[in-house]
Amino acid sequence: MNLCINPQCQQPTNSKTFLFCQSCGSELLIDGRYRVQHLLGQGGFGLTYQVLDLNSQPKVLKVLTDNHPKYVELFQQEAHVLGIMNHPGIPKIDLDGYFTYFPRDRDEPLHCIVMEKIEGLDLEEYLVKRGNRPISYKRVLRWLAELSLILEQVHNLNFFHRDIKPSNIMLKADGCLVLIDFGTVRQVSNSYLEKQAAGQVTGVISSGYTPIEQMRGKAVKQSDFYALGGTIIFLLTARNPLDFYNPQKDRIEWADAVKNISPEFVNLIDSMMSSFPAGRPKTARDIFKEIIKIDSSLQSVENYWMQSSISSSSQAIQVNNQVLSVSNQTSSFNRDTSEQFERQITSDFIAQCRQELVEFIGPMATIICNQTMANNPNLSTFEFVQALARRIPNAQDAKQFKQRLL
Repeated sequence: MNLCINPQCQQPTNSKTFLFCQSCGSELLIDGRYRVQHLLGQGGFGLTYQVLDLNSQPKVLKVLTDNHPKYVELFQQEAHVLGIMNHPGIPKIDLDGYFTYFPRDRDEPLHCIVMEKIEGLDLEEYLVKRGNRPISYKRVLRWLAELSLILEQVHNLNFFHRDIKPSNIMLKADGCLVLIDFGTVRQVSNSYLEKQAAGQVTGVISSGYTPIEQMRGKAVKQSDFYALGGTIIFLLTARNPLDFYNPQKDRIEWADAVKNISPEFVNLIDSMMSSFPAGRPKTARDIFKEIIKIDSSLQSVENYWMQSSISSSSQAIQVNNQVLSVSNQTSSFNRDTSEQFERQITSDFIAQCRQELVEFIGPMATIICNQTMANNPNLSTFEFVQALARRIPNAQDAKQFKQRLL
């Protein structure tokens, strides 16, 4: 069975042998490579489907059904963010995974994103499936370590999520977590700060997980820590954090509901749930450091993520090299570009790239440079710079980075 994604189609179900919908005439092979199997979910502004790609691999297709300019902007930003993130705890967007699709006899396109399908349950569903039995302290501590490292990746690229909650965290069958729904992510830029100062930023509100400054349209990176702290309280108690709110003290008093937890852990969560951003940890790395003080064995979580990221980056570079190979067969490069391809990378050039990259993405530059070289030591200088530029979230900054080095 194939589904038609035309919102106006009266009978969207079709045989898998058809190329066009028998009801409305819209194409069924989306973007020439995806066949829609079934509906996964429906939100206020879009639909989510499971699709099969040309290799019969299941993927997730997100379709925006309201083309208000603000929604289109956020949708495109989600695609951009997922395209530059490289972490096992963040869904991967397909190559050319953002595109538009025109149903039959419709002038306005549907905006589409195709991404990795995360098999598992979100943490809200997971607790329901286990009879709303709270998660053990030891397991939650490990999950907090994982989530702090995922958030570090997001924050180091100058974004913040704005909607962390149990239903936006997936638990996979291998026990690892994935942060999903980057539709409300924002970049910390001059334009964002100007809009925020003018009161033009819309607040994203999830009861029990959204701090007061975000409700007022003044979200900062530390707003994510409040939401993460609320998520941890939910996992430990199977109750919304607001159930523990003490209005006299203006604080969430949750610790008495959980047995056998360390005072250091309670202090960490309480600091993350501070009413004021300045009272929370400054960075996700600070949270992870506190976790390691509580249980040093959880350093292994970061080691696992690093190895997984390197493997993921290696696959991406192989794809990029294939694209470059095809491009070499079909295009004629100018002399300067040819020379750049032939030059081999020296340690001095790597150090220069690292120094330039720090300016655009901060301390993650060292890790990204090391990962990129470890994945493929035979990259030319041109390929190396191109690979690094793809990790810079701002397109203008990426262009400037390449101009400095090539």
